Amino acid sequence: MKNINLNYLFLLLVFFTFSCEESNNEATEEPNNEITDDYKLLAVSDLGEVFEIGNNTGDIENVGQIDKENNDSFLATNSLLSSEEKIYSIEYVYNPSPTNNLLIFDRQDGTSQRIPLILPSTINGDERGILALAWDNNKMIGILAENVLANNSTKHLIHIDPQNNSITELGITFNENRISSMKKIDSTLYISTWGEGFLEVDLVNNTVNNLSSINGSRIAQINNSELAIMQAVSGSIGGAKPGIIDLTNHSITDYSNGETFGLVTAFGNTIIENEIYLNLVSSNTLNLYLGILKTNFETNQNSIVEINSNTVNRNLIILDTTN
Repeated sequence: MKNINLNYLFLLLVFFTFSCEESNNEATEEPNNEITDDYKLLAVSDLGEVFEIGNNTGDIENVGQIDKENNDSFLATNSLLSSEEKIYSIEYVYNPSPTNNLLIFDRQDGTSQRIPLILPSTINGDERGILALAWDNNKMIGILAENVLANNSTKHLIHIDPQNNSITELGITFNENRISSMKKIDSTLYISTWGEGFLEVDLVNNTVNNLSSINGSRIAQINNSELAIMQAVSGSIGGAKPGIIDLTNHSITDYSNGETFGLVTAFGNTIIENEIYLNLVSSNTLNLYLGILKTNFETNQNSIVEINSNTVNRNLIILDTTN
């Protein structure tokens, strides 16, 4: 009888052990559906607020503030520019005369610098202001208006050296007003406008060509012959749709699938990351306060990650990614 009991207990122990192992195996093999971020987006608002946004979760966190001379100043979002270490922008203030402050925010320690720029005396105007910035190798290329308060004011291209903050006039002018974003590829500067055409500026021959059929914002480089753009939708205030500009034949291909998205601010650049074109958009029809629009040009698909806040300042653009 004692042997029977011992055998019975042994069988029970084996069964219990096998059952536990099977249960544990099932638990570890269950798929993990928790959404995680591959990276975070670096975004900055027109108030100088610096945010990080999870690319898949939409979690948003305020991680800094660009120091301005006037707390009430609004920064032109097309003057926001980023390097690996810094964020740059222009603040236009009166102290007491019109002044262009170069604002520099350190992405590592969150400190700020504010440097009043000395504009070239060869450029006339009572309200001279720098409207937009882009990179030209290790210098910034900027658009300086003779009068920021006047329509059709003459615009001058300038170089800003971030090492000594000196400014050089490039001898190229134009008059378009609603400069929305710009990108330099090789010796050509591409400038988008919101309703006034697409400018090709030859920096060698100092010529400006306006392609009136292309309008929009948020240009980002795909390769040396293609730019991504959020095309302005006619009849829609702030309405835009993703597309590709072929720089060789000046054609534009629509990748919207019939959808229109809202740009809260129509001014400023954006980025392409892992072959995905990224934009911050809103939509009344989708009841979307703010979200990340992801456009995959290979599959011709658009998807949106909703930002987990309905109070954050929506006048912000994507500058870069963070680790």
